[in-house]
Order: sequence, then C-alpha cells, then structure tokens
Amino acid sequence: MVEKKEELVAEKKEQKPAPEKKEQQKKDLKDEVPAPQVKGFKLPARRIKDLSEITNMLSALSSLQLSVEGDYIVALNVESRDIKKNPYLFSIVYFKPNEIEMDYTLVPGISQRKRKIEVFKHFLDILTLVGNTYEIDHKQFYQVIRSALTDITEFASSTYDEIYSKYDILNSESLYLQRKIETLSASLSKLTNETFELKAKNDELVLRLKELESPSDDTLRVKIQEWLELHHNEINITEFAKIYNVLESRVEHLLNSMVTQGYLESIG
Repeated sequence: MVEKKEELVAEKKEQKPAPEKKEQQKKDLKDEVPAPQVKGFKLPARRIKDLSEITNMLSALSSLQLSVEGDYIVALNVESRDIKKNPYLFSIVYFKPNEIEMDYTLVPGISQRKRKIEVFKHFLDILTLVGNTYEIDHKQFYQVIRSALTDITEFASSTYDEIYSKYDILNSESLYLQRKIETLSASLSKLTNETFELKAKNDELVLRLKELESPSDDTLRVKIQEWLELHHNEINITEFAKIYNVLESRVEHLLNSMVTQGYLESIG
C-alpha cells in the first residue's frame, strides 16, 4: 500500500545548517536581513557505481560545484550570493551510499511553491545524469514527483479574476500610500521652510536683545573715564570688556575715538 508522502519523503526542519563550512555560513547568513530558510528532502536509493563515475557524469552541468567528502559527493548549485559573496539562494544534493539527499534555501519574497518546483526541476535534471549509478526506490520516487505535481496544481489553479483582484487591491493600496507619501513630503517641506524662518527670526531677536542689554557708547565712555580715575589712568581692556560684557574691539574703538576727540590723552 502506498503511504502518504509525509511518511515516505523525510521533510527536514527549517534552518538546517549548510553543509560546507557550516559555522561560517550560518554566521554569514545571520548577518544578512532577511535570512533565508533551509529546507530539504531525501530519496532512498542504493549507490551501485564508483564516486569517480558519478562525479564525471555530474561535471556535464557547469553550474555545479562538486566535492567529495568521505563516502559521498556534494553537488552545490549557487543561484545568487549576498553582499559578502556568500551563497544566498542555492541548492545542494548529497549522493550518499543509501540515499540521495537535497537541501535548498527559501528566500523571503519568493513563492515557496514556485521555489519548490524549480528545485524539483533541478533535481530531475541531476537524476537524469546519474540515473544508472543508483538503484532508486521507485515507489518513493513517484511520491516525490506526486508532491511536486500537487504544488504545481495549487500554484497554477488561481484564475485570472482572482489574480487580477489581488493585483487591483495591491495597486489601490500602492496608489494610496504613494499619495500619502506625497502629502507627507509636502508637509515636511513646509515645516522645514517654517523652521528656517523661525530660526532666522529667533537669531534676529537674540541679536536685538544683546544690543539692548549692551550699554550704549555714551555709557561706556563714562565708565571708561570712571575706570581711569580709579586705576591711576590705566585700563585693562580685557578685564573692562569682561566686566561690562562687551567686545574688546569695541572698547579699543571707543578709547581711540576719545583720544582723537580730545577727551583722553595717550601717555607713553
């Protein structure tokens, strides 16, 4: 009796580690956002040929990266890489003595059914090359094919109206969000301009306040005369400017004008 596919084909848990340099690849995948998931299946089959013969057959597919590890062959097919040049979208087939095992990555944003169909097509291409090097359990192989056909049926069963309806909804949402972004951008631009205007006005008010708080020239001239009387006709411009909170250059200018106008006499 033919059992269910789930019992015949051992589906693997998600997040299975990659085969080569597992720790390094796991670390690299974690650095990427979003990280891919890893799924897989295995088909019971007894190997009846040498590893070298299988490797020669697989070498016909130039996209495969082949390596021999112990008593099995690893065939890696890299479809895309991340920014660090590490495999991102890929599939791996292990040719073991008593089974053929396959792992593949699922990337967010790609249909899982579509991805599974592509993986099975690749798997069948490989089996075509190495078919006479294994004795395959055909009952379980048929269940694998049945699983793929089920996914194809479900993937292709949506009618045009259903697909267009989903597109129309998503398109409406996209247009709404686009208009919202435009509105927010206009508001942001307006707020930015208002912020610049307020800052300019604030700077102007601060300057006017400083001018109001600063003593007038006439007041400073009187303070300079009082200072000279108290300090034996000597003035420390830096200290004077600090006490009256004015610029040293302004004090120097007033001193020069008082000398040229005859209010003060420069000694020495």
